Amino acid sequence: MSKLFTTVFLLISITTAAQQGKGAFIPFKLVIIKADTAILDSSLYNGRDSMVAAQQKLYYQAVNNLEEQLNCTDCPKDTSMIAEHKKQLAYLRSKETEITHFKCQHLLSSYSMAVYQFYFNENKPISTIVELPAQKTDAASLAQLADTSKADYIVFFSNIHSVTKKGAPVLKLTTSLYSRKDKKIILNKETEGDTGSRGEMWICSDTVSCLFINGVKSSTDEVSAILFKRQARKRTS
Repeated sequence: MSKLFTTVFLLISITTAAQQGKGAFIPFKLVIIKADTAILDSSLYNGRDSMVAAQQKLYYQAVNNLEEQLNCTDCPKDTSMIAEHKKQLAYLRSKETEITHFKCQHLLSSYSMAVYQFYFNENKPISTIVELPAQKTDAASLAQLADTSKADYIVFFSNIHSVTKKGAPVLKLTTSLYSRKDKKIILNKETEGDTGSRGEMWICSDTVSCLFINGVKSSTDEVSAILFKRQARKRTS
């Protein structure tokens, strides 16, 4: 099962040109740091609270569905499937405290993680992509985190805030990408997310969710372009 908060993402049938052939990428480790703050206009507060509630509802629905499948007396008994369901349920239960503290800005890291998993881990070899709690992102802290976590890259977000453009809300955010090899930030780019639903992995149904999901799109577009180039295997004739 994918990580927390990506249930909706996993329910979507996704097709994209980002899929690559077997062995297309040199495996790497990417750490994504949760954003700690997002400043939204007060007109978005209700939507923000509804989005948080929806994410929590999805979490408990996923838990209940797994419990029902495991407790089903009339269902076919597939040993491997039962073991997988138990594993998924244990993982979800371990995240209950996290879901109760979920904030809208956390969608940036959790959804980004699902996007990168799809882009780079459709085929082996598999890269490691993890989400970590909010923490310091000064140069020394990033270098230490990269070393201790053995991460090739670290992604983090800053200056997350809403503005109004042509009468509609827009989410602005700055995405930074740190390279352990280069020992520095190699990307520091402000992008934005609007309220449009683009379908497939970018589908959304309410204003605040669209702002953050499209914020993820603009962010992952920038980071993925760099990772595609740096981690691509050189083809031999």
